[in-house]
Amino acid sequence: MLFNNIRTILRSLFKNKSYAILNLLGLTSGLVVFLLITLYTQQEFSYDKYHSKADRIYRIYKEDNGNFYKGSNKYAVVPTPLAPAMKDDYPQVEDFFRIDSYGNTVIRAANEVYLEPSIHAVDPTVFQILDIEVTQGDEATILKGLNDVAISEVIAMKYFGRTDVIGETIKFRDELPLQISGVFKEMPKNSHFVIDIAINLEGILTADNRRMDNWQNSNFYAFVLLNEGTDASALEARLPELRAKYADDPIDEDGQESIYYLQALGDMHFTKDVNFDIAPNADAQALYIYIGIAFMILIIAGINYVNLATARAINMTKEIGIRKVIGALKSDLMIRFMIESAVLVFVSVLLSVLVLLMILPAFSVFIDKEIGMDFTAPELWILLGVVGIGMTLLSGIYPALMLSRFKPIAALKGKGRAAKGNAVFRNVLVVFQFAISCALILSASVLTKQLNFIQNLDTGYSRDQVIVMGIRERGDGIRNRVEVFKDELKKIPGVKHVTSSNSLPNNISSNGTVNWVGRKKDERVVLYTNVADDEFVDLYDLEIVEGRNFDLSIPSDEKAVLINESAVKALGWEEPIGMQMMRWFGDTGTVVGVLKDFHAHSVHLEIEPIRIFHRAGQYNVSIKIEGTNMNETIAAIEEVYAGLNTVYPFEYNFFDDIFDRAYLSEMKTAELANWFTGLAILIACLGLYGLAAHRVQHRIKEVGVRKVLGASVGRILLLLSRDFGLLLLIAFCIAAPIAYFVMEGWLDGFAYHTNINILTFILALLMMAVVAGLTVGYRTYRAAVRNPVEALREE
Repeated sequence: MLFNNIRTILRSLFKNKSYAILNLLGLTSGLVVFLLITLYTQQEFSYDKYHSKADRIYRIYKEDNGNFYKGSNKYAVVPTPLAPAMKDDYPQVEDFFRIDSYGNTVIRAANEVYLEPSIHAVDPTVFQILDIEVTQGDEATILKGLNDVAISEVIAMKYFGRTDVIGETIKFRDELPLQISGVFKEMPKNSHFVIDIAINLEGILTADNRRMDNWQNSNFYAFVLLNEGTDASALEARLPELRAKYADDPIDEDGQESIYYLQALGDMHFTKDVNFDIAPNADAQALYIYIGIAFMILIIAGINYVNLATARAINMTKEIGIRKVIGALKSDLMIRFMIESAVLVFVSVLLSVLVLLMILPAFSVFIDKEIGMDFTAPELWILLGVVGIGMTLLSGIYPALMLSRFKPIAALKGKGRAAKGNAVFRNVLVVFQFAISCALILSASVLTKQLNFIQNLDTGYSRDQVIVMGIRERGDGIRNRVEVFKDELKKIPGVKHVTSSNSLPNNISSNGTVNWVGRKKDERVVLYTNVADDEFVDLYDLEIVEGRNFDLSIPSDEKAVLINESAVKALGWEEPIGMQMMRWFGDTGTVVGVLKDFHAHSVHLEIEPIRIFHRAGQYNVSIKIEGTNMNETIAAIEEVYAGLNTVYPFEYNFFDDIFDRAYLSEMKTAELANWFTGLAILIACLGLYGLAAHRVQHRIKEVGVRKVLGASVGRILLLLSRDFGLLLLIAFCIAAPIAYFVMEGWLDGFAYHTNINILTFILALLMMAVVAGLTVGYRTYRAAVRNPVEALREE
């Protein structure tokens, strides 16, 4: 019986190819989006869960009293001796490890030089606490020596072409020899931090003459392993007494300068508002939104099937009548139509998996994360099974109930019609589809509008034709010859300006309390600080509203200071020019100019008070070049750089690319939103097409009579389409306030943002009207131009 049903269903689907193709297209599109988002969010929520001791591993972070940085006073870095003190004083702490990160550092191995983006200095205990599989060397002694290094198999193959490299030597920064004491498997990508090169923490601190007992400086990431059954919150409550004991920070009515917190390893990936985290964080709220969108698109696909199935019902009334006359029960018919739904869903699942296999590599590149489908994992098969069964029930029950209710005599006469309530139900489904589509269009429009706002925002500095180079070499390297480098660059015809600075104008990251001559004891002002030479203002076109720029012809300008308008307000100075403040270098500088406020941080934040100290020879070199012959100019810059005999390879970025990368998350979100919106509209249009086909088929004789009586094609088009316009308007009225509320909340996360105006809603409504009009218009036009005689003959 089952085989006969399947054979009959397949024959019917092949006979009605357009119906089958539309359904497969809609269901497959919905399943692809759902599975893609599910795989992505599943990976994000799995971060660090693979460690066998994950439930006992906690990261320590701190909150500084009154020390705010970019809107937050929470910091991921803590003092070096904190974790050892916890192990010594609290028996609940079984062990600990600390991490210090080194970015873009040179390694020399086998007479080759490599620029590594990330190297971690760690305590050897990291290999006992985390699940890092050691493949070469002894796990008990790995990294125990002060000059030891452990590398991943990937790095071993990169450096030596083999993994049996125990005892080999590499040079850190091309100067400090380190001996390889262990090789380990590459850490899974769903790790908040991935270690490829691990050097001994105590060894590198000793080599750099850095103290390990300093409670005043916070530069390290610290993790503790708690004993089984330890109450982490109770232990956290005792941390203030630890700081009071060792850091000379008493617990008093003013509160401690720093408060320490414990955070579970599995929660670290979703941390918000913690500065200087070891790796980028994910936004849990955004992931839940993606999951919601995935379910909505899947529901739209199911609704699309319902509308197409009910539209096809009229053509199946005689088949249903015959089946009932020869003894088919209502349950038999329901099973038959549920099997048809299951067949379509099963084929759609197969197609969606094939599509996913093709697009996952490109999607992984887009989101910069490796996402795959592990067919050996039972979770994948459970997911596919649940989705398949769920979609079968969602899309199949209503059509099966409706079709099985037809009366046999009426069905044999071709008069099977759905009840009025069924028509209302289908309209509700279409409204729901288009409400979701309208909401997605409005959201995507606001996202795009905000990105355009950021791109066109007057940030207060120039971003075009500026090349940025980071000078990293230490010792007698190029960093000590920055001024020589600058002088050589200025000889290149295509170079207009060259400046060196501690920070770029879009990310002035250092901040601290300022001390000025005449400051009262209770006055406390925090300023963000940059250090730059005299060409910084001119190269980036910063506007001076009072006073002047640094001037090399004035000897006292060696200690000069520039401040911005926000700094003048924060300091409460009426006459800022000539005021004196302490500089980083142990001297006192004089304010010689006031800069117009510029965006030194993300537009998520208000413009902060800023000061710029005058000092040459900083390690960020910015080069303003002519817009013509740029390739030749860059080649000449590389030649000058190579002539300075630096071991670091020539690398550069355009400043406008650096600026854009600060908003990469928003850009990717907008692009994903546009794709999801397009797919939602496509699937909704398929459902709308099905409903239009149902309406046209239901009124085909009425159309024939009206044409015989002289109705024009245009009037018939209006007759058949006007109801859809009303449905679209209802959907828009539902979606508009929801989208406005959600996106207004999103925009509130920006200190500077665009506005959601009436034009945004009008354009979204027009877009939906055009798409819906084309979808309905195509089907109704075919009915309107049809020969009325054929329509009147149809039974």
